[in-house]
Amino acid sequence: MSQSESFLKAFANLEKWLRRLTNSERAVHFYQIVDRAAERDAAARRYRDDLKEFADLRNAIVHERTDGHAIAEPNVRVVDDIQRLEALLTSPPKVVPLFQKKVFSAEDDWPLSRAVRLMETRIYSQLPVNRSNRFIALLTTNTISRWLGAKVGDDIVSISETTVAEVLNHAEDHENHVFFGRNASLFDALAKFDDFEERGKPLDAILITQSGKPTESLIGIITVYDVPKMLAALEPKTRRPRKPANG
Repeated sequence: MSQSESFLKAFANLEKWLRRLTNSERAVHFYQIVDRAAERDAAARRYRDDLKEFADLRNAIVHERTDGHAIAEPNVRVVDDIQRLEALLTSPPKVVPLFQKKVFSAEDDWPLSRAVRLMETRIYSQLPVNRSNRFIALLTTNTISRWLGAKVGDDIVSISETTVAEVLNHAEDHENHVFFGRNASLFDALAKFDDFEERGKPLDAILITQSGKPTESLIGIITVYDVPKMLAALEPKTRRPRKPANG
């Protein structure tokens, strides 16, 4: 199979996936399909420009033919790029198994000292908090700092006599987490962090359960510190396609 044939095969698979995702008819222009897909799919949104540039390259290959043969051949790197993008978009990496782990939690009636020791031992900057073994909130180092700030005027502050529930009353934002099911993609996770950042809100953790329900047991957790790990899992990044050389 020639380089152009390999490229066109991967492009056709991408186009098929995009049309199925957007329920678009054959008459709809590829650019429009990409824009529609970007509105509903995090991966398509992330690679919108790449998809359009690959479409330009596809047109150059298809339209510049002599005796049915392409006179413009993409190089090996470009073919690798579109095949890699095809794999990423049609079978995106999931949050599980990459972020599946035993998640340690605190109970809201614990003394703060016990929760802090657990955070220090596990190197957590945020700790899920349960009440009767059901999740109710996320305890963060920021919340603990705000509680300490509120106690500056007190003569004595005892973390062994203060409950986690009392400290949670000082949380800056109780909507600092979201729940994902195990089949959510890494693209979905990255997009969620981007969405919170654009709204000027902190997303301290994505909590993973079997189907994304808060009532289910936690099977994993993703924090902003895991963003580089997610990006690395999506590497090597696709490079922008270049027009093939003629001849």
